[in-house]
Amino acid sequence: MKPASFSPPFLSRFSFIPYPVFYILLLGTSLFAQDSGSKSRVAYLENPNLLNNYDPKPEPVKKAVASLLTTLTGKDKPADAWKDLGVSPGDTVAVKIAALGDTRTSTAQEVVNAVTASLVDAGVQPDSIIVWDKLERDLTRSGFPVATPKDKVQTRAVIAGATSDTPGLGWDPDTAPYFNPTMGELMYGDLKFQPALMDGLPSPKSGGAADRTPYWSYYTKLVTRKDVKIVNLGTMTSDPDLGIYGCCASLALGSVDNTRRLMKANADQDTSIGEILISDPLKPKTVLHISDGLIVKFAGSRSFDANYATAPGILLASTDPVALDAMALDRFEKLRANPGPGVPPIPRIGNVPHVAGATLVGAGNADPAKIEIINVK
Repeated sequence: MKPASFSPPFLSRFSFIPYPVFYILLLGTSLFAQDSGSKSRVAYLENPNLLNNYDPKPEPVKKAVASLLTTLTGKDKPADAWKDLGVSPGDTVAVKIAALGDTRTSTAQEVVNAVTASLVDAGVQPDSIIVWDKLERDLTRSGFPVATPKDKVQTRAVIAGATSDTPGLGWDPDTAPYFNPTMGELMYGDLKFQPALMDGLPSPKSGGAADRTPYWSYYTKLVTRKDVKIVNLGTMTSDPDLGIYGCCASLALGSVDNTRRLMKANADQDTSIGEILISDPLKPKTVLHISDGLIVKFAGSRSFDANYATAPGILLASTDPVALDAMALDRFEKLRANPGPGVPPIPRIGNVPHVAGATLVGAGNADPAKIEIINVK
């Protein structure tokens, strides 16, 4: 099936960024940025028969993921596709999912199982595959309880639950953190959070107010490992603050702490998510992004609402997360204009600051002229 054409998800002109530190950061990360002159390849599959109502079918989804991999890479077998993407049998593969606390708006279990099974078939050891997201609470609510069975695929959280027997993956104090001049306030789970701050008092070992307004976000220890490859399984889920909690936001915000300061819904463009995506701990190690649109949640909160959801059975794959989110946003806008019987049209999302900013810093392409869509047969 040929996909409908899509238009740019944002049209506003980028504004000047009035702090020189940004340019230092941008120069430092430009080696890992997307080549602005190159096209981004996107493998596109849309098949409503991959689901029964809103329930994905495991075997058809498994076959669809295999076809997605071979179409994107041009290889005959999924194992060869993984090799072409840079995955070797001796690697640790960190499979980032979007655990949004709802099984129908989070990454589908069937997609995760298809990807991990394909990696095993390609020779990656099962216990070297780690399905993960930031909070154990959200993983559990999304149908992915933390588990570390011997010789099987692992499921881990960066921040463990209060009563968990499995320690969190944690944050890496020895890798240079992401700097952004936007001030933040640390919360429980952040690396430098001091328990005394819960009472409004500085810790004796802290710098007082400085700990409440940090400029640094530390990376999780999982993504700073030298032997790791990252596979990012985002979703086509709208977000009232971000516009879309897709491939870009899920990977960037899940990989670092102190993130509340990085979500700027009212800005014309916000480069922070894009800067994290092209940073040294992430860009060289991220081999693939898959956008899970088996269920598209195009309005409302992150929780499932049948009035604002449809099940077109879409799966997209690319090495460019910006292109995937741009295509998802285009579908959102079309669905919001005509949401279905009995539901009035919903205002456009319009400009999405973090997608605009990610494009600006070279994290990917959102311009349809720079995206090559390859239909899965």
